[in-house]
Amino acid sequence: MAPGTIRRLIWASVIVQLLGLAVDALWHGLLHPEFEGTARAEMARHLLSVHLLLYLGVLALLVSTLMALVARARAGRVGIAVPVMVAGAFAQTIGEAWHAWSHLEMRPSPIPELLGFLGLAAVVVALFLSRHGGTSAKERGRPREIWRV
Repeated sequence: MAPGTIRRLIWASVIVQLLGLAVDALWHGLLHPEFEGTARAEMARHLLSVHLLLYLGVLALLVSTLMALVARARAGRVGIAVPVMVAGAFAQTIGEAWHAWSHLEMRPSPIPELLGFLGLAAVVVALFLSRHGGTSAKERGRPREIWRV
């Protein structure tokens, strides 16, 4: 798959997550601000409905960043941006899984949400720093940069 296509998939994954966060904020903030799940089954239904778009984006981000890492490794040009994105996506996946588990256990904690946010932020920052989309510094007529996808 072309680097530009993988990069678009990464961005699409980020956008799906942002839409999922918007749905979550709308649901919890405006539609059901009083919701507090009291049973595991009720919380599972909630997580698989209201949070589903976010979870799909998280998984898509992990898969698309891994695809980018494989593509860059095959091309022999891994750099630093893609490993940072993979680490961020992995951290976010762990954070979101931990967050869901803590809700299922009826013991919510802000720590997994923070981990998820930091992981997503790492991916977005690396995407911005690697915005040249794999065009080599030589092709652009500039000094070599390490932040490339």
